[in-house]
Amino acid sequence: MTTARRQEITEINQILVMHTRWLTGRGGRKADLSFRDLSGIALSGLKLAQVKLVGAGLVRANLSNSDLSNAELYGADLEGADLSGAILTGADFRGANLHGATLSDSTLRGADFRADAALAESMPEESGHRGPTRLDEARLERAILCEANLAGCDMSGADLIDADLAGADLSKAVLLGADLAGANIADVRLSDTVIDISRLDPSQRTQVARCGTVCEPTYHPFDTVTGDKVLAQHAQWIETGGRRGCRLDREVVTFAGSVLAGRDLSGARLRRCQFQNADLSSCRLDMTDLSYADMRGANLEAASLRGTNLRRADLTRAQLAGACLDAMPLSGARHWPTNLEGAVLHDADLTNATFVKAVMRNADLGGAIMAGASLRGVDLDTVKRTAAGPGPNGPKERRRQRRFSSPVLAVKTQLGVFRTIDWSFGGFCLNWNPGLDVKRGLTLTALVATPKTMATPLPVSAAITSVNRERGRVSCRFVTLEDDLKEFLNELVPERYRRP
Repeated sequence: MTTARRQEITEINQILVMHTRWLTGRGGRKADLSFRDLSGIALSGLKLAQVKLVGAGLVRANLSNSDLSNAELYGADLEGADLSGAILTGADFRGANLHGATLSDSTLRGADFRADAALAESMPEESGHRGPTRLDEARLERAILCEANLAGCDMSGADLIDADLAGADLSKAVLLGADLAGANIADVRLSDTVIDISRLDPSQRTQVARCGTVCEPTYHPFDTVTGDKVLAQHAQWIETGGRRGCRLDREVVTFAGSVLAGRDLSGARLRRCQFQNADLSSCRLDMTDLSYADMRGANLEAASLRGTNLRRADLTRAQLAGACLDAMPLSGARHWPTNLEGAVLHDADLTNATFVKAVMRNADLGGAIMAGASLRGVDLDTVKRTAAGPGPNGPKERRRQRRFSSPVLAVKTQLGVFRTIDWSFGGFCLNWNPGLDVKRGLTLTALVATPKTMATPLPVSAAITSVNRERGRVSCRFVTLEDDLKEFLNELVPERYRRP
C-alpha cells in the first residue's frame, strides 16, 4: 500500500468518526464520501445512516450489519459487496451496481433501486458505476424489500428465496432466472415485467395474475445472413487462441430451431439466449457461458459441455443423452466444474450423460431420465426433484422414459383410430378428437402398429393419465410392459435406448 493510500484511508476514517458524532448530536458533520475509493476499509457494523456515497467505489466491501438507512448510494459500485444483515431502509441505490452482492437478511424497506437513465447520463466518468441499476446474481435471501422501488432493475439470476417483496414496484424489471421460492410477492406492482412464470409456485402465479402485466423477454433473432461469418470468426478465435477472429458474444438472442450440430462454440458468451428445440447435438460448448439460457427441448445429445456455465438455465425436456458435463481440466491438475446451480432439468433425458464434479446446488432433476448417468463427485444434498408446475394448459404429463416422435404409431381403440404425437416405453400421447368424452383413469384396449406393421397390429392395454381438450391430446400409460410390446418398441429405437 502506498503512502498516499494510507493517508487517504486515515482521512476517510476521520470523516466516519465525525459522521458518528453528527448522528448522535455530539457535533461532527455529515459524511460526504462521494466518488471516493472505499475498498479495503473496514465498514462492517458501523452507523452510517444518511451517509453520502454517491458514485463511491465499494467493490467487495464488507458492509455487513451496518446501518445505512436513508444512505445516498446512487451510482455506487457495490459489485460483490457484503451487505448481509444491513439496515438499508429508504436507501437510494439508483444506478448502483450490485452485481453478485450479498444482501441476505438485510432490511430494504422503501429502498429505491430505480433504473434512472437520466441520472446515469449525468454521472461523471470518475463515478463508481454508470448505467442502470444492477442486481443480477445478487443474494437477497430473506431480504425485506417491502415497498421498495425496483422499477427497471436487472435482477437476472438473483436469489430472492423467502424474500418479502410485498408492495414492491417491479415495473419493467427483468427477473430472468431469479429464484423466488417462498418469496412474498403480494400486491407487487407489475407492468411489462419480464419474469419466468413457470418458475413460480401456484400461489405466486395467482398473485402475479392480480398484480399487473408480465411479458416474455424480447429475443432478437440470430442473423442467419451473417451467421456463418460470425461463427467462422469464432472458430478462428478458438484456433488462434484469441489472436485473430472474434469471440461469439450475444445476449437475449434467439437460436430457436437453429441447426448448430457439430459446431465448436467453446468459450462463447451466450447469456440469456433462447435455444428452444435447437439442434446442438455433438456440439462443443466447453467453457461457454449459457447462464439463464432457455434451452427447453434442445437437442444436446453427445454434446461436450465441460466447464460450461448453465446457472439457472432452463433445460426442461432437453435431450442430453451421452452428453459430457464433466469438470474441465486445467493446468496444474486443477479443474473448472460445470455450473448447473439452480438449473431446471424437468423431464430432461440424461441417459448415459456424465456430470463428474459438476456443481448442481439447487438444480431440479424432477422427472429426469437418469439411466446410466454418472454423478461422481457431485454434492447431491441440495438437488431437488420437484414436479413440473402447471402450464397454461394444465398440469404437464411426466414420464420417466425417453420420448420419441417418430415413427408415428397408429393406435386403434374402441373409440376410433388415432396417431401418436410421441411415445415411450411408458406409454404414448395421442392426437384426440375433442368431441369424444373421455376421463382420466379410463383403460383403453388398443391395437398398435407402425406403417410397416399395419397387417399385424400388437394388442396393448393403456390407462388414460391426462386429457387436454384445448390442444386435442390424450396421454396414456401402458398398464404393463409385456415382452412382446418391449420387443416391438426396441425395434423402433436407437440401440442405446433399448430396454433389456
